[in-house]
Amino acid sequence: MKLAILGSTGPSGIQLVKEALQRGHDVTAIVRNPDKLTEKHDKLKVVKANIFDSDSLEPHFQGQDAVLSCLGCGPSWFSLWTVTFYTDSAKPIVTALRRANVKRFIFMAAWYTKYSSTDPFMITWVIKPIFLGQVLKNMGEMEDYMEVECPDIEYTSVRPPQLTNTETTGATVLFHEGQRVPSEKRLVCCRRDAARFMLDAAESGNFKRKCIAIASG
Repeated sequence: MKLAILGSTGPSGIQLVKEALQRGHDVTAIVRNPDKLTEKHDKLKVVKANIFDSDSLEPHFQGQDAVLSCLGCGPSWFSLWTVTFYTDSAKPIVTALRRANVKRFIFMAAWYTKYSSTDPFMITWVIKPIFLGQVLKNMGEMEDYMEVECPDIEYTSVRPPQLTNTETTGATVLFHEGQRVPSEKRLVCCRRDAARFMLDAAESGNFKRKCIAIASG
């Protein structure tokens, strides 16, 4: 497949690039600073673009079978009040997808993008109010935008829990359509497993227009 990957220099994005190359795909890594991506491969093309500018993205989406995104912004004091990164980037990306006639878009979000009365106490009263509330809220707004305003885009929102830098065991990635993967255990997801699941979705065509929670098996 021909794949364009956004967020390729981040800790999850580089794992997605490596996994895609290992599987033999032709990869176009779209980055803000090409010098930050040191990976070398005959099937890897590194290009510079502005994720907030559809005109900048469109040429690199042309001819792709799918666009995959590991774009994200970390928590900060500013993010306690407002985060718009995810919706601000999703809209020009969708415009570029439409212009390039690419329908498949797989992006990374997170567990608990929506509020629920069944959420654990720590999520409702600690994680969201103090650390990640506005980040998760804006991820949810991005998912709502894709669902309501983009009926022509075959999106998949991949929702991992806490991401780790551990090595993958190669076990099947756990998944569940919804806010989280049901389990009595505290689940995490290594970044390579998130990459594996995103590529499995791209290759199989499964989970179109779905929000899928995942975790390492």
